[in-house]
Amino acid sequence: MVKNGFWGSFRSTLDSKGRINFPAKIRKNLREDDADTLILIRGSEKCIAMFPRSSWQNFINKIKEKVENDRQFGVISRRLMYEASEQKIDKQGRLNLSAGLIEYAQLNGEVLIVGYEDKIEIWNPAKYREFVEATEGDFQTLSRDLDI
Repeated sequence: MVKNGFWGSFRSTLDSKGRINFPAKIRKNLREDDADTLILIRGSEKCIAMFPRSSWQNFINKIKEKVENDRQFGVISRRLMYEASEQKIDKQGRLNLSAGLIEYAQLNGEVLIVGYEDKIEIWNPAKYREFVEATEGDFQTLSRDLDI
C-alpha cells in the first residue's frame, strides 16, 4: 500500500507537548491518500507502531487471517489498540504522541524512529539497543538460513 515502503532509522526529540519531528525521508513515502495521517498503536515490543492510513486495513486483515476465532482476534486487537490514536503530521512536520503511548514505550528526550516495511516504529534508543542485542543470535541464524 505504501509507495516504496519505509526503511532506515532517524533520531528525533520528544518535546514537552508530546510531539516529535517526523522525518521527511519517511514522510515522502506516504501515499497522497494517507493525507499525512498515521494510526498509532502499542507495538508488540515496547515501542509505538505507526501505520499509514492506507496500510491500516491490511494490518487488521492480516491479524484476522492469522487468528483462529473472534475471541483470539479480540484478545490481540484489544491489547494492541488499547490506546490507538489517529494523528496527522502538522505543517511543521510534527507528530503528536499520546501520553499513554509515550509511557508504554518509555519515551523521554531522544527517540529513535525506525522504518519497517509497511509500518514505522518509535523506540526509546536504549530499549532498541537492548532489543538488537537480545535478538543478535536469532538474526545471525536467520540471515545465514536465508542466505542474506
